[in-house]
Amino acid sequence: MHSPDLTDPDTYSAGVPHDVFRWLRENDPVSHRGAGHWAVTRYDHVSTVLREPAIFSSWLGGVLPDDLPVEFLAKLRENMLNRDPPEHTAMRRLVTHAFSPQRLARLDSKMAVHARILVERVRDRGHCDFATEIAGQMPLFVICEILGVPLSDREMLYSRTARMFGSEFSDRADAQRDAIAAAEELRDYATELRQAKRARPADDLVSDLLHADLDGRRLEHSEFQAFFMLLFNAGADTTRSLLCFGLDLLLDRPDVLDRARSKPCMLPRVIEEILRFEPPVIQFRRTVARDTTLGGRKLAAGDKVLVYFPSANRDASVFANPDQFDVDRAPNRHLAFGHGVHFCLGARLARLECEHVLRQLIARLGSIERDRPMVTARTAFIRSVQNQEIRFSDRPA
Repeated sequence: MHSPDLTDPDTYSAGVPHDVFRWLRENDPVSHRGAGHWAVTRYDHVSTVLREPAIFSSWLGGVLPDDLPVEFLAKLRENMLNRDPPEHTAMRRLVTHAFSPQRLARLDSKMAVHARILVERVRDRGHCDFATEIAGQMPLFVICEILGVPLSDREMLYSRTARMFGSEFSDRADAQRDAIAAAEELRDYATELRQAKRARPADDLVSDLLHADLDGRRLEHSEFQAFFMLLFNAGADTTRSLLCFGLDLLLDRPDVLDRARSKPCMLPRVIEEILRFEPPVIQFRRTVARDTTLGGRKLAAGDKVLVYFPSANRDASVFANPDQFDVDRAPNRHLAFGHGVHFCLGARLARLECEHVLRQLIARLGSIERDRPMVTARTAFIRSVQNQEIRFSDRPA
């Protein structure tokens, strides 16, 4: 079977190529793609790569699929996503408390109120762009609350995130240059925010980070910039993607929407199946730290390894009828939030955000339908939705 370039954004322009991933899982699950690049597509192999950072390093080449200029890679290595233990472990401790059960409980009531406000704003119109007016606004509100970012800055900051994760530039070199420029703009904003929070500390994560102890020292300026960029990006786009792709799935399955309306307590199961079926992240990179084997293939130190979450989440050896959207699936051991030491810190937060938004949609809107097809961003990394126009009645039937 001809296999397209899985690192090319155009490969995903019509959706995830599940037929390609199925063939690879069955015939070449650790597939050599040339120039030391391996595509890992089976659930057990993806799990192995993610839970063995001493062999499959996040630091050596970073976690982004493309090779990066040395100077920019050095900057990315300053955040915990691009670190290995023990440095990763120490940095993760600095932000773990931000996602503690106690802090999430305080955020929970704010999220519930904000979800209701977002739906009420559009209810009387009978139509809206769900991606920009609801799905995108909820995570921006939450991450700004956590970080202590003025809400007036959220759209400007999100525009930088969008440029980093998805590009309309067809030339990959141009796309990379624009993504790096957007990242630098986020870092510059972090510098301004650092100065403001030093002058006026508050009860937020940015103020905490500025006074945090990292093995007997404070975060360096560049490390703080990297932390801010990571946390804002992670909080802003993946939950937007999850909500948009989730609603798109549900619009094709009115029976599931009806069940959720009559029994909202099933929403957590619905969200887990959305995560499995349409994970927001397509791929992450690791770099082989020492010669090893995976799936019977010999990998050399320095080789690039890309793990594919949409493929792992449809592995028939783990999930019965994997191409069927089944909200009653149990257990549901998807890898949408990763695995091992880099398991997503904000997983619980993302689930809560999605549950509040979907709960308000089904409680306050009726007969939800597409107005136009969903418009996705051009990306091979973090899936993103630009527009999702829907229409609805102002109350459930």
